[in-house]
Amino acid sequence: MCWHGFRRTRRVAGACWSGRISTTSGKARAPTLSRAKRGGPIIHYGADDNASGVARMLEIAHYLAREKALGRLAMKRDAIFAAWSGAGLALLGSTHYARRLAGNASAAIAAYLNLDMIGRLDKTLVLQGVASSPEWLGIIERQNSVLRLPIVAESSGYLPTDATSFSARGVPVLSAFTGAHAEYHTPRDTPETLNYAGAAEVARFMAHVARFLLEEPRAPAYAETAVPAPRASRAGLRVYLGTIPDYSAADVTGVKLAGVVPGGPAASAGLQPGDVIVEVGGQKVEDIYDYTYTMQGLRIGEAVELVVMRGGQRVRIAVTPSSREAGGTGRAAATGRRSRRATG
Repeated sequence: MCWHGFRRTRRVAGACWSGRISTTSGKARAPTLSRAKRGGPIIHYGADDNASGVARMLEIAHYLAREKALGRLAMKRDAIFAAWSGAGLALLGSTHYARRLAGNASAAIAAYLNLDMIGRLDKTLVLQGVASSPEWLGIIERQNSVLRLPIVAESSGYLPTDATSFSARGVPVLSAFTGAHAEYHTPRDTPETLNYAGAAEVARFMAHVARFLLEEPRAPAYAETAVPAPRASRAGLRVYLGTIPDYSAADVTGVKLAGVVPGGPAASAGLQPGDVIVEVGGQKVEDIYDYTYTMQGLRIGEAVELVVMRGGQRVRIAVTPSSREAGGTGRAAATGRRSRRATG
Protein backbone atom coordinates (compact mmCIF):
# COMPACT_ATOMS: atom_id res chain seq x y z
CA MET A 1 0.00 0.00 0.00
CA CYS A 2 1.16 3.56 -0.60
CA TRP A 3 -0.07 6.55 1.34
CA HIS A 4 -0.77 9.98 -0.15
CA GLY A 5 -3.02 12.90 0.59
CA PHE A 6 -6.08 12.37 2.71
CA ARG A 7 -6.87 8.78 1.84
CA ARG A 8 -5.05 5.49 1.49
CA THR A 9 -4.47 4.45 -2.10
CA ARG A 10 -3.96 0.95 -3.41
CA ARG A 11 -1.40 0.30 -6.14
CA VAL A 12 -2.46 -2.68 -8.23
CA ALA A 13 0.14 -2.50 -10.81
CA GLY A 14 0.07 4.73 -14.60
CA ALA A 15 -3.58 4.96 -15.02
CA CYS A 16 -5.05 6.61 -11.97
CA TRP A 17 -8.58 6.00 -10.76
CA SER A 18 -10.83 7.83 -8.40
CA GLY A 19 -14.17 7.26 -6.80
CA ARG A 20 -14.75 10.41 -4.80
CA ILE A 21 -15.98 10.30 -1.23
CA SER A 22 -18.17 13.34 -0.62
CA THR A 23 -17.49 15.24 2.55
CA THR A 24 -18.92 17.41 5.23
CA SER A 25 -16.35 19.49 7.12
CA GLY A 26 -13.57 17.49 5.47
CA LYS A 27 -14.64 14.10 6.77
CA ALA A 28 -15.56 11.20 4.52
CA ARG A 29 -19.27 10.49 4.42
CA ALA A 30 -20.27 6.93 5.10
CA PRO A 31 -22.85 8.23 6.07
CA THR A 32 -22.44 11.77 7.40
CA LEU A 33 -24.78 13.65 9.70
CA SER A 34 -26.20 17.04 8.78
CA ARG A 35 -28.06 19.39 11.08
CA ALA A 36 -31.71 19.59 10.13
CA LYS A 37 -33.51 22.91 10.09
CA ARG A 38 -35.54 21.74 13.07
CA GLY A 39 -34.88 18.88 15.46
CA GLY A 40 -31.78 16.74 15.72
CA PRO A 41 -29.24 15.50 13.20
CA ILE A 42 -30.43 13.50 10.20
CA ILE A 43 -28.52 10.97 8.09
CA HIS A 44 -27.28 11.90 4.65
CA TYR A 45 -26.67 8.47 3.10
CA GLY A 46 -24.84 9.67 -0.01
CA ALA A 47 -25.91 6.65 -2.05
CA ASP A 48 -25.34 8.22 -5.45
CA ASP A 49 -22.89 10.87 -4.24
CA ASN A 50 -20.66 9.08 -3.97
CA ALA A 51 -21.11 5.56 -2.65
CA SER A 52 -21.99 4.60 -6.22
CA GLY A 53 -18.58 5.69 -7.52
CA VAL A 54 -16.55 4.25 -4.65
CA ALA A 55 -18.31 0.86 -4.77
CA ARG A 56 -17.80 0.48 -8.51
CA MET A 57 -14.19 1.62 -8.24
CA LEU A 58 -13.57 -1.21 -5.75
CA GLU A 59 -15.25 -3.70 -8.08
CA ILE A 60 -13.03 -2.59 -10.97
CA ALA A 61 -9.95 -2.93 -8.76
CA HIS A 62 -11.02 -6.47 -7.86
CA TYR A 63 -11.63 -7.35 -11.51
CA LEU A 64 -8.24 -6.07 -12.69
CA ALA A 65 -6.39 -7.72 -9.80
CA ARG A 66 -8.08 -11.04 -10.59
CA GLU A 67 -7.30 -10.76 -14.28
CA LYS A 68 -3.65 -10.08 -13.48
CA ALA A 69 -3.48 -13.02 -11.04
CA LEU A 70 -4.89 -15.31 -13.72
CA GLY A 71 -2.30 -14.14 -16.22
CA ARG A 72 -4.89 -12.50 -18.49
CA LEU A 73 -3.75 -8.90 -18.06
CA ALA A 74 -0.41 -7.82 -19.50
CA MET A 75 0.01 -4.46 -17.82
CA LYS A 76 2.43 -1.91 -19.18
CA ARG A 77 1.90 0.41 -16.21
CA ASP A 78 0.50 0.44 -12.69
CA ALA A 79 -3.07 1.32 -11.69
CA ILE A 80 -3.62 3.41 -8.58
CA PHE A 81 -7.08 3.34 -6.98
CA ALA A 82 -7.88 6.25 -4.68
CA ALA A 83 -10.94 7.64 -2.89
CA TRP A 84 -10.57 11.33 -2.14
CA SER A 85 -11.81 13.42 0.77
CA GLY A 86 -12.42 17.15 0.71
CA ALA A 87 -13.95 17.39 -2.77
CA GLY A 88 -16.61 19.79 -1.51
CA LEU A 89 -13.90 21.93 0.06
CA ALA A 90 -12.01 22.93 -3.11
CA LEU A 91 -10.96 19.38 -4.05
CA LEU A 92 -8.59 19.19 -1.09
CA GLY A 93 -7.71 15.48 -1.15
CA SER A 94 -7.04 15.05 -4.86
CA THR A 95 -5.21 18.38 -5.08
CA HIS A 96 -2.98 17.42 -2.17
CA TYR A 97 -2.17 14.11 -3.84
CA ALA A 98 -1.45 15.68 -7.24
CA ARG A 99 0.85 18.26 -5.68
CA ARG A 100 2.84 15.61 -3.82
CA LEU A 101 3.59 13.53 -6.90
CA ALA A 102 7.30 13.28 -7.47
CA GLY A 103 8.23 15.46 -10.45
CA ASN A 104 5.62 16.29 -13.04
CA ALA A 105 2.12 14.83 -12.64
CA SER A 106 1.80 14.32 -16.38
CA ALA A 107 4.98 12.22 -16.37
CA ALA A 108 3.86 10.17 -13.37
CA ILE A 109 0.26 9.51 -14.47
CA ALA A 110 -0.76 8.36 -17.93
CA ALA A 111 -4.46 9.10 -17.48
CA TYR A 112 -7.01 9.77 -14.77
CA LEU A 113 -10.44 8.09 -14.69
CA ASN A 114 -13.13 9.46 -12.39
CA LEU A 115 -16.34 7.91 -11.06
CA ASP A 116 -18.51 10.57 -9.43
CA MET A 117 -22.27 9.95 -9.15
CA ILE A 118 -22.83 7.00 -11.49
CA GLY A 119 -25.83 5.46 -9.75
CA ARG A 120 -28.69 7.09 -11.66
CA LEU A 121 -28.22 5.88 -15.25
CA ASP A 122 -31.38 6.72 -17.14
CA LYS A 123 -31.15 8.11 -20.66
CA THR A 124 -27.42 8.80 -20.99
CA LEU A 125 -23.99 8.31 -19.47
CA VAL A 126 -22.12 11.61 -19.52
CA LEU A 127 -18.37 11.34 -20.12
CA GLN A 128 -16.59 14.57 -19.32
CA GLY A 129 -13.10 15.69 -20.18
CA VAL A 130 -12.94 14.16 -23.68
CA ALA A 131 -11.10 17.20 -25.05
CA SER A 132 -8.20 16.55 -22.65
CA SER A 133 -6.86 13.96 -25.12
CA PRO A 134 -7.36 13.67 -28.88
CA GLU A 135 -7.57 9.90 -28.35
CA TRP A 136 -10.50 9.74 -25.94
CA LEU A 137 -13.26 9.67 -28.55
CA GLY A 138 -11.65 6.76 -30.38
CA ILE A 139 -11.06 4.87 -27.14
CA ILE A 140 -14.64 5.48 -26.02
CA GLU A 141 -16.07 4.28 -29.33
CA ARG A 142 -14.01 1.08 -29.33
CA GLN A 143 -14.65 0.19 -25.70
CA ASN A 144 -18.38 0.84 -26.07
CA SER A 145 -18.78 -1.17 -29.26
CA VAL A 146 -20.19 -4.17 -27.40
CA LEU A 147 -21.95 -2.52 -24.45
CA ARG A 148 -23.52 0.22 -26.61
CA LEU A 149 -24.25 2.52 -23.71
CA PRO A 150 -25.99 5.80 -24.61
CA ILE A 151 -23.01 8.12 -24.17
CA VAL A 152 -22.84 11.90 -24.35
CA ALA A 153 -19.30 13.30 -24.56
CA GLU A 154 -18.48 16.64 -22.97
CA SER A 155 -15.28 18.47 -23.76
CA SER A 156 -14.02 20.43 -20.78
CA GLY A 157 -11.39 18.88 -18.55
CA TYR A 158 -11.92 21.54 -15.89
CA LEU A 159 -14.82 20.05 -13.95
CA PRO A 160 -16.38 20.51 -10.51
CA THR A 161 -14.98 17.14 -9.50
CA ASP A 162 -11.56 15.69 -8.68
CA ALA A 163 -10.58 15.25 -12.33
CA THR A 164 -9.68 18.96 -12.38
CA SER A 165 -6.80 18.38 -9.97
CA PHE A 166 -5.15 16.28 -12.69
CA SER A 167 -6.26 17.93 -15.93
CA ALA A 168 -4.82 21.20 -14.62
CA ARG A 169 -1.46 19.42 -14.36
CA GLY A 170 -1.34 18.01 -17.87
CA VAL A 171 -3.03 14.64 -17.31
CA PRO A 172 -5.75 13.38 -19.70
CA VAL A 173 -8.97 12.86 -17.72
CA LEU A 174 -12.21 11.02 -18.31
CA SER A 175 -15.02 11.44 -15.80
CA ALA A 176 -18.20 9.34 -15.70
CA PHE A 177 -21.44 10.89 -14.44
CA THR A 178 -25.06 9.78 -14.80
CA GLY A 179 -26.75 13.10 -14.07
CA ALA A 180 -28.03 15.59 -11.55
CA HIS A 181 -31.11 15.02 -9.42
CA ALA A 182 -33.13 16.62 -6.67
CA GLU A 183 -31.80 14.22 -4.01
CA TYR A 184 -28.19 15.44 -4.30
CA HIS A 185 -26.84 16.43 -0.87
CA THR A 186 -30.10 15.62 0.86
CA PRO A 187 -31.20 12.78 3.16
CA ARG A 188 -33.19 11.43 0.18
CA ASP A 189 -30.03 10.20 -1.61
CA THR A 190 -30.71 6.66 -0.42
CA PRO A 191 -29.83 3.17 -1.74
CA GLU A 192 -33.30 2.37 -3.08
CA THR A 193 -33.09 5.30 -5.53
CA LEU A 194 -30.12 3.81 -7.41
CA ASN A 195 -30.12 1.98 -10.73
CA TYR A 196 -27.80 -0.88 -9.75
CA ALA A 197 -27.86 -2.58 -13.14
CA GLY A 198 -27.05 0.72 -14.82
CA ALA A 199 -24.16 1.40 -12.43
CA ALA A 200 -22.79 -2.06 -13.22
CA GLU A 201 -22.86 -1.25 -16.94
CA VAL A 202 -21.02 2.03 -16.32
CA ALA A 203 -18.41 0.17 -14.27
CA ARG A 204 -18.03 -2.45 -16.97
CA PHE A 205 -17.42 0.23 -19.58
CA MET A 206 -14.90 2.11 -17.44
CA ALA A 207 -13.15 -1.18 -16.63
CA HIS A 208 -12.73 -1.75 -20.37
CA VAL A 209 -11.21 1.72 -20.72
CA ALA A 210 -8.90 1.08 -17.76
CA ARG A 211 -7.79 -2.26 -19.18
CA PHE A 212 -6.98 -0.66 -22.52
CA LEU A 213 -4.89 2.03 -20.82
CA LEU A 214 -3.02 -0.56 -18.77
CA GLU A 215 -2.18 -2.77 -21.74
CA GLU A 216 -1.46 -0.04 -24.29
CA PRO A 217 2.31 0.69 -24.44
CA ARG A 218 1.79 4.34 -25.36
CA ALA A 219 0.02 6.68 -22.95
CA PRO A 220 -2.73 8.89 -24.41
CA ALA A 221 -1.56 12.32 -25.49
CA TYR A 222 -2.67 15.33 -23.48
CA ALA A 223 -4.45 18.25 -25.11
CA GLU A 224 -4.76 21.50 -23.23
CA THR A 225 -8.30 22.83 -22.95
CA ALA A 226 -9.46 26.35 -22.21
CA VAL A 227 -9.58 27.18 -18.52
CA PRO A 228 -12.95 28.67 -17.52
CA ALA A 229 -12.81 32.20 -16.20
CA PRO A 230 -12.41 32.31 -12.40
CA ARG A 231 -15.72 31.93 -10.64
CA ALA A 232 -16.85 31.65 -7.06
CA SER A 233 -16.21 28.35 -5.31
CA ARG A 234 -19.04 26.00 -4.44
CA ALA A 235 -18.45 26.46 -0.77
CA GLY A 236 -19.38 30.15 -0.92
CA LEU A 237 -22.71 29.71 -2.72
CA ARG A 238 -25.75 29.79 -0.47
CA VAL A 239 -28.42 31.11 -2.84
CA TYR A 240 -30.79 28.35 -3.94
CA LEU A 241 -33.14 28.16 -6.92
CA GLY A 242 -33.81 24.44 -7.15
CA THR A 243 -32.85 23.96 -10.79
CA ILE A 244 -31.41 20.67 -12.07
CA PRO A 245 -29.26 21.07 -15.21
CA ASP A 246 -29.32 18.51 -17.99
CA TYR A 247 -25.63 17.70 -18.40
CA SER A 248 -26.32 15.48 -21.38
CA ALA A 249 -27.35 18.57 -23.39
CA ALA A 250 -23.77 19.35 -24.37
CA ASP A 251 -24.50 21.34 -27.54
CA VAL A 252 -27.10 23.72 -26.10
CA THR A 253 -26.30 27.42 -25.68
CA GLY A 254 -27.49 28.22 -22.18
CA VAL A 255 -28.35 25.79 -19.38
CA LYS A 256 -31.03 23.24 -20.21
CA LEU A 257 -32.99 21.97 -17.23
CA ALA A 258 -33.48 18.28 -16.63
CA GLY A 259 -35.91 19.17 -13.88
CA VAL A 260 -36.75 21.44 -10.99
CA VAL A 261 -36.89 20.53 -7.31
CA PRO A 262 -40.53 20.19 -6.19
CA GLY A 263 -41.46 23.06 -3.90
CA GLY A 264 -38.27 24.96 -4.70
CA PRO A 265 -38.14 28.57 -5.94
CA ALA A 266 -37.79 27.56 -9.62
CA ALA A 267 -40.75 25.17 -9.48
CA SER A 268 -42.87 27.73 -7.64
CA ALA A 269 -42.06 30.35 -10.28
CA GLY A 270 -43.08 28.07 -13.14
CA LEU A 271 -39.79 26.82 -14.58
CA GLN A 272 -40.14 23.46 -16.30
CA PRO A 273 -37.97 20.55 -17.42
CA GLY A 274 -36.69 21.32 -20.90
CA ASP A 275 -36.44 25.07 -20.32
CA VAL A 276 -33.10 26.54 -21.41
CA ILE A 277 -31.90 29.38 -19.18
CA VAL A 278 -30.22 32.05 -21.33
CA GLU A 279 -30.27 35.05 -18.97
CA VAL A 280 -30.21 35.61 -15.21
CA GLY A 281 -30.77 39.14 -13.93
CA GLY A 282 -29.87 40.64 -17.30
CA GLN A 283 -26.63 38.64 -17.62
CA LYS A 284 -26.24 36.33 -20.57
CA VAL A 285 -25.88 32.62 -19.76
CA GLU A 286 -24.16 30.46 -22.36
CA ASP A 287 -23.03 27.53 -20.21
CA ILE A 288 -22.94 26.15 -16.69
CA TYR A 289 -19.98 28.37 -15.78
CA ASP A 290 -21.92 31.51 -16.70
CA TYR A 291 -24.87 30.25 -14.69
CA THR A 292 -22.71 29.61 -11.64
CA TYR A 293 -21.20 33.08 -11.97
CA THR A 294 -24.57 34.83 -12.15
CA MET A 295 -25.59 33.23 -8.86
CA GLN A 296 -23.02 35.36 -7.05
CA GLY A 297 -25.10 38.46 -7.69
CA LEU A 298 -28.38 37.05 -6.39
CA ARG A 299 -29.77 37.78 -2.96
CA ILE A 300 -31.94 35.56 -0.82
CA GLY A 301 -35.52 36.81 -0.83
CA GLU A 302 -35.03 39.29 -3.71
CA ALA A 303 -36.77 38.39 -6.98
CA VAL A 304 -34.66 38.07 -10.12
CA GLU A 305 -35.77 37.75 -13.72
CA LEU A 306 -34.73 34.67 -15.66
CA VAL A 307 -35.10 34.40 -19.42
CA VAL A 308 -35.62 30.88 -20.74
CA MET A 309 -36.13 29.42 -24.17
CA ARG A 310 -39.30 27.32 -24.20
CA GLY A 311 -40.70 25.90 -27.41
CA GLY A 312 -38.63 28.35 -29.44
CA GLN A 313 -39.95 31.35 -27.50
CA ARG A 314 -38.20 33.62 -25.00
CA VAL A 315 -40.08 33.48 -21.71
CA ARG A 316 -39.40 35.83 -18.80
CA ILE A 317 -39.91 34.39 -15.33
CA ALA A 318 -39.42 36.07 -11.94
CA VAL A 319 -37.84 33.78 -9.34
CA THR A 320 -37.23 34.56 -5.68
CA PRO A 321 -34.13 32.69 -4.42
CA SER A 322 -34.14 31.03 -1.04
CA SER A 323 -31.18 29.87 1.03
CA ARG A 324 -29.55 26.48 0.57
CA GLU A 325 -30.32 25.71 4.18
CA ALA A 326 -34.01 26.43 3.58
CA GLY A 327 -34.26 24.87 0.15
CA GLY A 328 -31.78 22.03 0.35
CA THR A 329 -28.93 21.52 -2.03
CA GLY A 330 -28.65 19.63 -5.20
CA ARG A 331 -26.52 19.08 -8.16
CA ALA A 332 -28.47 21.55 -10.11
CA ALA A 333 -26.78 24.61 -11.02
CA ALA A 334 -26.25 27.29 -8.58
CA THR A 335 -23.50 25.28 -8.67
CA GLY A 336 -20.44 25.57 -7.03
CA ARG A 337 -19.88 21.93 -7.60
CA ARG A 338 -19.94 18.05 -10.96
CA SER A 339 -20.71 21.55 -10.25
CA ARG A 340 -20.58 18.83 -12.97
CA ARG A 341 -23.69 19.31 -11.49
CA ALA A 342 -25.25 21.09 -8.70
CA THR A 343 -28.69 22.29 -8.11
CA GLY A 344 -28.78 25.97 -7.87
